[in-house]
Amino acid sequence: MGIGVSGLMSGLDTESIISGLMELERRPILLLQRREADFQSKISAIGTLKSALNDLKSAIDALKDSDNFESFAATSSNTETLEVSAGSGALPGYYHIEVTNLAQAQYLRSSAFTSSDAVVGTGTITIQVGSDTPVEIEIDSEHNTLSEIASAINDADLDVTAAVIHDGSGNYYMTLASNETGTDNTISFTIQDDDGNNDDASGLSALYTDPANHTLTETQAAENAQLTINGINVERSSNTIDDLIEGVTLDLKKEAPGETVNVEVSRDFSSITSKIQDFVDKYNSLVDTFTRLQSYNAETKEAGTLLGDSTTSQIRYRLQRMLYTQVSGIADEVNGLSKLGIEVDRNGKLSLDESELTDALENHLDDVVNFFTLDESGVQGLAVQLDNILDSYLNSYDGILKAKEDGLQASVDRIEDQIERINLRLAQREENLRRQFNALEELLGQYQQTSGFLEQQLASLTRLTNSIVDKAK
Repeated sequence: MGIGVSGLMSGLDTESIISGLMELERRPILLLQRREADFQSKISAIGTLKSALNDLKSAIDALKDSDNFESFAATSSNTETLEVSAGSGALPGYYHIEVTNLAQAQYLRSSAFTSSDAVVGTGTITIQVGSDTPVEIEIDSEHNTLSEIASAINDADLDVTAAVIHDGSGNYYMTLASNETGTDNTISFTIQDDDGNNDDASGLSALYTDPANHTLTETQAAENAQLTINGINVERSSNTIDDLIEGVTLDLKKEAPGETVNVEVSRDFSSITSKIQDFVDKYNSLVDTFTRLQSYNAETKEAGTLLGDSTTSQIRYRLQRMLYTQVSGIADEVNGLSKLGIEVDRNGKLSLDESELTDALENHLDDVVNFFTLDESGVQGLAVQLDNILDSYLNSYDGILKAKEDGLQASVDRIEDQIERINLRLAQREENLRRQFNALEELLGQYQQTSGFLEQQLASLTRLTNSIVDKAK
């Protein structure tokens, strides 16, 4: 804490004097802080630019891989009966499909009981689903009610779901449902009753609806899906079929014997158009970012944060030049963005003519794909080139913008070090001023005491002189 200076002796406003002197001394700090704020503003602007460049890179990533151009669309003439979707590896074609039977799962039920808490019995239940390994489930005397047996089956990690159902008339049933459709997923259910008799209706074997034959009642049989495609009869265990038409998934919704559903698989140019439109949008957004960061308003005299920055100008100019790239070996009809319906306006922004692009895709698909994705020795497509350029700007290890940020941050760090050193010096300077003013006050106090003593001595001398004079008279 600084030494207090009152100014009682001198009558000076010493605090204001010290404050004024220190304010003058702090002017270099204000100048440094302004410079630091300018550097921080540029760091923030570089971050904004990197974000816009990353957005563009994401759009370009979708155009540099030829697999992303292998998009297909599948349509169904009756989606209530059959839905269809196409993925990679599909081939254009037409198919006529008749759905004669839907796949369904097997449902079983036990005999009737008077409540879900009815005690059944103890023993071992063995369940097998299709050709899976049989699973044994032990039922002990502490967990042998109807609901507890259902829970034990569900806890056994089988492709079977057990439940207890009340029919509303006082009867409770344990039901079993296969989790998968098709005849390959039928349920085998057998009981080893602890009472020694598996053929009666008491103990654990009371679950059987037909103890003599060791069976439950089948309320729904397992069935396979059956359909005819282009005159060929087909059977599958599921209503979702992805191994019938390459790259195409059929989702059967309804049985419709005698009805033909027409399925068409074709190239999905809309997906490619969407990716190219995203590139156009992200590039235009980047142009807006460049404009905002490098603008100058003559009326307000306000300049963009990165106006005159050589790194930003270099990036902008190089990307603008890339818009006119041609790729060796590509057909002249589609060798360039302008021939794909992408034009550059006077402000450097792009626009897409979808009809022109669709025409190029329909007539020169392979060349369009290569124009973007080609990556061979000495020859690279536009998207591949752009991706490499952007990586040189954005690489977090040795990218150009990373080096720019590091340089700006180093300047900020140096300024902060300078400010810290100046503040330490000024703190000492203020302390010295306070000591000096305090010494002044002490000195003035001493002078005041001396002055008082002299006045007393002079008064005494005057009185003595007057007394001598009076006596002489």
